Amino acid sequence: MSHALTRRNFSLAAAALAAPALLSRAALGSDAKIDLVHLFSGADHPIQKVIRAFNEKNTGVIVVSRQDGTTYEAITQKAMSSIAAGRGPALMTTGWKLGDFAKRTLGAKDFREIFGVDRTAALLGQFRPRIRPLAEIGGVPIGLPWSMSTPVLYINQTLWTAAGLDPAAEPKTVEELYPMARQLQDKTGKQGLCYEVNEWLPQAFIQNAGGNVIDANGRAVMDSPAAIKGIEAFVQPRRDGLWRVMTISEMLAAFQAGAIGVMASSSARQSGVRQAASFDLRLAQMPGLAGHNRRMNSGGNFLAVYSGNKEQQEAAYRFMQFIASREGFEIWLGTGYLNVTTNDIPVRPGNEAANAQLEGGLTSETIWPGARGLEALTVHIDWITKIVNGTVSVADGLRGSRDAVEKLTAA
Repeated sequence: MSHALTRRNFSLAAAALAAPALLSRAALGSDAKIDLVHLFSGADHPIQKVIRAFNEKNTGVIVVSRQDGTTYEAITQKAMSSIAAGRGPALMTTGWKLGDFAKRTLGAKDFREIFGVDRTAALLGQFRPRIRPLAEIGGVPIGLPWSMSTPVLYINQTLWTAAGLDPAAEPKTVEELYPMARQLQDKTGKQGLCYEVNEWLPQAFIQNAGGNVIDANGRAVMDSPAAIKGIEAFVQPRRDGLWRVMTISEMLAAFQAGAIGVMASSSARQSGVRQAASFDLRLAQMPGLAGHNRRMNSGGNFLAVYSGNKEQQEAAYRFMQFIASREGFEIWLGTGYLNVTTNDIPVRPGNEAANAQLEGGLTSETIWPGARGLEALTVHIDWITKIVNGTVSVADGLRGSRDAVEKLTAA
């Protein structure tokens, strides 16, 4: 299921609550240490800059960066045993898609119970009104809605122009993109296109064909005729020899090395890609499908509190106050994530495509329902992988996914 985030309802129509007052150092004790579990790599990644900026304030709270994997699924799986034993991390970047699972299975804390109603309202009031519900499950606020991304095209502009393509061309549909990728591949000898193999980018294709993965009632509908049409368009460049399938890490390395002309991936990867790329890089909006209204999805994470220790919870609150502030969030926007706060921060150079996509209207990513939502998500990714690799047809693969997901979400 997904929630609509349109340009109109994403606006600041509702007045933001006042910024929360900072906790005193005395209230926290001496140098309380908390772990922030995440999936971001690199010493210069904005998450490290945010943590350093906060720690340098000498507030009595020390945040320790802990990368426990490179996907939300991996860090969640690794944290499950410690959370079940009551020794969960103070904060963990939890994918929007795992919100229901975080509440039902991981025991993500209700902010109102650990911080109080007023302090929770003050903290979440720093975020835009239509974003806050994404970190609420059944009306319960279980997270700080920190990070929102959207799929965009990363274009190696050096290869693009070398292939004789219009330097300013921005394909509006995949039907326009694929011939351009073919021309780039034929003219330069480099791979024309590469897609992420996961559940998130395929959701964009399903939605842009008029379908859904999970409907508003929590039912698996990823094998509808519209969804099949969307995934057929998704795998077409693999069948046409434009897309050599690889892992996301392999794709990023190959694109950054100049071996791929166009890559579709999350806007949040921008900081790392820009840092490593030695060519002229351009970002463009993710194309839709011809004959259908654009219905692009978002992605990202919220910060959930998993520690039952009061000092850890108070320290987590203090850190969340900082990252919700203009100072903290301005650092964070260096990733390529979107500004979901009420802070008036100019769009960063390079973020224009993602921001334009936001203004054009985004849905949330699929939120996998039930206590076994993580398993359902993993099974769906497995079926998508089989489809991409050509071991099953699109129709059979999506039907297999629906059957498996139905059993898991009914449990």
